[in-house]
Amino acid sequence: MKLRLGNKLTVLLCMFGLLLGGIASYYSLSSSKQILIAAAKRDLLLANQVLGRNLQISLENFARDLKVLSDQSQPVEVLQDMPNNSKEIEELARLFTSMLDAHPEYQRIRLIEAKNYGLERINVDRQGIVASTALQEKGHIPYVFKTLKLSPGQQFFSEIAPSRLDPDKALTLHIASPIWTNEPRAVGVIVLSIDVKTLFSRLKRELPDYYQFFLANSQGELLLNPEREQSQDQGSIAMLQAQLPEILTLLSGKSSSMLGILPAKREQPSRLAAFTTISIEAESNHLLLGLAVPEKHILQASQALDQRLIQIIAALGLITLILSLWLARQMIRPLNQIGLAIAHFSQDLSLQPLPTERGDELGKLARDIRAMQEKILAQIIQLNTNQQELQRMAHIDPLTGLPNRRLFFDRLEHAISNAERSGKLLGLLYVDLDHFKEINDTHGHAAGDEVLSNVAHLLVSVTRSGDTVARLGGDEFVILFDEVESRATLLGIAQKLLSLLQNRLLIDGKDLQVRASLGISLYPHDGSDAQTLLQNADRAMYSSKRSGRNTITSSHIT
Repeated sequence: MKLRLGNKLTVLLCMFGLLLGGIASYYSLSSSKQILIAAAKRDLLLANQVLGRNLQISLENFARDLKVLSDQSQPVEVLQDMPNNSKEIEELARLFTSMLDAHPEYQRIRLIEAKNYGLERINVDRQGIVASTALQEKGHIPYVFKTLKLSPGQQFFSEIAPSRLDPDKALTLHIASPIWTNEPRAVGVIVLSIDVKTLFSRLKRELPDYYQFFLANSQGELLLNPEREQSQDQGSIAMLQAQLPEILTLLSGKSSSMLGILPAKREQPSRLAAFTTISIEAESNHLLLGLAVPEKHILQASQALDQRLIQIIAALGLITLILSLWLARQMIRPLNQIGLAIAHFSQDLSLQPLPTERGDELGKLARDIRAMQEKILAQIIQLNTNQQELQRMAHIDPLTGLPNRRLFFDRLEHAISNAERSGKLLGLLYVDLDHFKEINDTHGHAAGDEVLSNVAHLLVSVTRSGDTVARLGGDEFVILFDEVESRATLLGIAQKLLSLLQNRLLIDGKDLQVRASLGISLYPHDGSDAQTLLQNADRAMYSSKRSGRNTITSSHIT
C-alpha cells in the first residue's frame, strides 16, 4: 500500500524535526558548555593570581612584623647580657606571646644569639614560653648561620618543608632577621616560624568549598596535596609533573601561569586546574600555587538546560507525529528560522528573530529556546561581572576607592613612556600623614579609616582629571601629575595642599588635627624610571619628617 503524499510529508517532517532538534540541541549544548568552560578558565586563572598576590602580601606583612621586632631595643639588651635584663627577657617573651595570639599563622618566635653556637635565649610557641633548661643550640641550622651573614635590612626566607618531628607533617616557613648593634657583625637573629597550612586555611575561606589547593616547590614536589589529605596516604612523595606533564613549562621557567586538566583518579573526578609561579626570595627559589575545580561544578549550570532541551526534543517528536500535511507545510519555515537563530547564537551569541508569537508548539519551542539563550547570556554576564569585580579588587584600594600600588605603577610607567616621547615633565608628590598611629591608638581604627578617606577626598580635590591619586598602603599616598611646567609649579601645588591640611577635620564629632610630610620628585631630573622616581619622592618625604614634619621637601637628584 502506497503512502499518500500527506503521510510522506508527515513522516519526512517528523524525521526532519527530530534531526533538526538534535542538531540544534547539540550545538546549543556544545556552545553553552564551551562558553561556561572558557569563562571558568579565565575566572580560575584570575582567582589563582589574586590568591598568589594575597599570599605574597601576607608573607610581606609577616616579614614586616619581624623587621619591627628586630629593630626594637629589647632584643639587643637581652643579647648583650645587660645587668638586670630578666625584666627585658620577660617583656620580650610577653611581646612574642601576644604576636602568636594575634596571628594564628605564627607557630613559633625565637631569639637566638650569635655566640655560644647559636644558643636560644627566648623560645615561645603555641604551648607557651619554653623553659630556659630546654633552650637549644641552633648555630648549625641554615636560618641561623645564613641570616648572620646577611647585610643590614636583609631577611632570610627558608624553603617550605614538612616538619620531620611533627606527626601531622606541618608545613613550616622560617623567616629570620639579623639583630644589629654598633658592632661590625650581627649579634643574633629573630626567627619567626609560619604554619603554612594555617595560612592557606585562612586564604581558602575567601573561595568556595569545592576549590582544591595545590602547593609545590620548584622541583614539583607537592607540599599541599588535597588528594593525599582525603585519602590519608602518607606514603612516598607525590610529584606534580606525574599528574600533569605540562607543568614542566612552569618548572623550567618558560611560563609563569598555565591551565590544565587533572585526570580522574580514585574518588577524584576530572578537574580544571590553574597554576602560577610565586617568587618569595632567592633562597626559596619559587613555589607553584594551584587551584582546581571539578568540571561537574563548572557544567552544573548547564544541567537545567540539558533537561529543558530533552523536553523540547520529546515535544517536537510528539508534535511532528500528530500533525498532518498542513502542519508539514507550516513547520518548514519556522524550523528553518529556529535553526538559523541557534546557529548564529552558537557562533557569536547574537539573538536572531524567533517565531515566539505563534500560539502552537513551534511558538513554545521558540520561546523555550529564547529563554535558554537569555539564561545563557545572563550567566555569561554574571561571569563577566565577577571577573570585572576580581580585577577591580586587584587594582583599587577598598577603603578609599583610590588606585592601589599596582595600578599606580602601571599608570606611572605609562606616563613615563608618554613623557619620554613628548619631552614633557612629570611630577610625583609623596604624602605621609604625621602621627597617624596616635590617631588610631587614641580614637580607634574606625576614626583612622575616616581620616584616610577624608584625606583621600582632599588629595583628589587639588588634582586635575588627568592626574592620579593613589594609596600605597597605611597612611602613605602619592599623586602623579601627568604634566607639569616646572619644579616651582609642583611646589606651588604641594604648598596649596599643605595649606589645606592645616584645617582641622571633624570625625565622629571629634575635632582632629591632621598634618602631613610631603616629598617631591620630578621626571626626568629625579629619576628616569618609575621605581627611582618614587624612591626619590619617598626620600624627600622622609627628609620632611626629619626636618620637623608638616613641611615640603623637593628631591634634588642631578
